[in-house]
Amino acid sequence: MSKSTVDPTVLDIELPAVPFPSVRASAPMPPARPENWTRSLFHVLSALVALVMLRVVPSRGWLIAASVSLCVWAWSCEIARRLSPAVNERMMKFFSRVAHPMERHRVNSSTWYLTALVGLSLFAPFQAAELGVVILGLADPAAGFIGRRIGRTKILANRSLEGTLGFFAVGTLAALATLTAFHGLPLPAMLLIASAGAAAGAIAELVSSRLDDNFTIPVTVAIASSIAGAFVPAS
Repeated sequence: MSKSTVDPTVLDIELPAVPFPSVRASAPMPPARPENWTRSLFHVLSALVALVMLRVVPSRGWLIAASVSLCVWAWSCEIARRLSPAVNERMMKFFSRVAHPMERHRVNSSTWYLTALVGLSLFAPFQAAELGVVILGLADPAAGFIGRRIGRTKILANRSLEGTLGFFAVGTLAALATLTAFHGLPLPAMLLIASAGAAAGAIAELVSSRLDDNFTIPVTVAIASSIAGAFVPAS
């Protein structure tokens, strides 16, 4: 007897679907909030104004007086916002281009920044204070920009490894430029101070959850750069 052959193409057999392991495509992390270019520019300009103030004030006493005056004004606005919903609405509308919606019912970042400036004016060496404001003003917006565009490796909350490394790189370059322009230290000393300040700022930005990073970053940078500067031989 001859074997019958069956053409497999004529069989109407539905094969069961075989599940494949799901593979999550490598894609940027969703941003915690949309990009705000006006706020980023305000961040940079605030750093430049603070840097100019640090460079031109005739003495520490003048710096303390200016910083405290600005801080008192900021906290007075915060109190007024709490006491009067109408004042709060007007101020949020006026600063709508730079304020986050969540700041409607919490202390805004600018107030924390001015509070940090008081601490820097009271205790930090001028060089360390300059690095604190410059690294905050340039590296913090850069970290957000990089994290939103290419951030893929989540570390804490909505922070990414790529954004943190971007903070460190931009912060180091900004600190190096500031040290080169105003202090003229040997290159190894500037690299040590700049990288220490940028690394400390990146860590502060990464772990700041209870306290606003506009306060923690400049204070942490100033402390770290002061410690690093202690290891630089006096010229």
